Amino acid sequence: MFRRIIVPLDGSELSERALKPALAIAEQDGAEVTLLRAPVVETVMIPTIELYGNYSTRGLEFGLEKARAEARNYLEKIQAAHAKPNLTVKMLVLDGDPAEAILAAATERHADLIVMSTHGHSGVTRWALGSVTERVLSGAACPVLVIRSGEPVRKLLVTLDGSALAEQVLAPSIEIAAALGASVALLRVVKPIPVRYMEELDKSERGLGVRAQDELIDEAVNYLREIAKRSVRPRLEVQTAVRTGEAPDTILHYAETQGVDVVAMATHGRSGVRRWLYGSVTEKVLRSSAGFAMLIVRP
Repeated sequence: MFRRIIVPLDGSELSERALKPALAIAEQDGAEVTLLRAPVVETVMIPTIELYGNYSTRGLEFGLEKARAEARNYLEKIQAAHAKPNLTVKMLVLDGDPAEAILAAATERHADLIVMSTHGHSGVTRWALGSVTERVLSGAACPVLVIRSGEPVRKLLVTLDGSALAEQVLAPSIEIAAALGASVALLRVVKPIPVRYMEELDKSERGLGVRAQDELIDEAVNYLREIAKRSVRPRLEVQTAVRTGEAPDTILHYAETQGVDVVAMATHGRSGVRRWLYGSVTEKVLRSSAGFAMLIVRP
């Protein structure tokens, strides 16, 4: 499933939380891992002595080269610490904006997955608009696994709505769960029939509104059972759950009460996070995902 994985690092312990799951997935699939760092150098304009009133950036190139060397040394240490005979780990140092560097590397290396850690403790709400993580989510053509803690992943929740688009999150989710030794929960949320429609149905036939709601739930149950059958793999536990309610709140409640570590969702459209600004389910869940990681797939 995964052949090339990109792991962006910024030198912090927090960013290194992405290493363990990324390397476990790579070992499972025999994938190549690229450790990426984009050194950031502050530009300081220094007044020249020779020409009064002018400024020089002569130290900029020296500072950039120093930052590149530090980045290479850092990645070499990470690479050496995780060396294994059956694991290919490469390094890549790119100049420029970190988000653009990650996206460029993913495109040029035909990455199948980006695994990265995010800062903060309250989801994307803490990511300023235009931050590295949100921009990567917005622009990446491949799945992005956003790690929020260093705790092991034991349960992965896959949210489905019955559409072929949503089902495209299944394959990467199953692969990641198998690699990490996690169980999988398939969740479908059924929206309640509005009360006014229930009343209209009951006017036609007593109890018809309740039966209509039950039929929607039964259809969802049967749908998930079929998906679960298709997702069977050795030593992989797959559960199913159907809940009624509004999708974002119901998904969040399930994740928070059922010990979920990763929520996997597909985005709609071709513009990723930019479409989430209009209030889609994925955006609402992502922006409230305080306690769990997210796997975002853009079909």
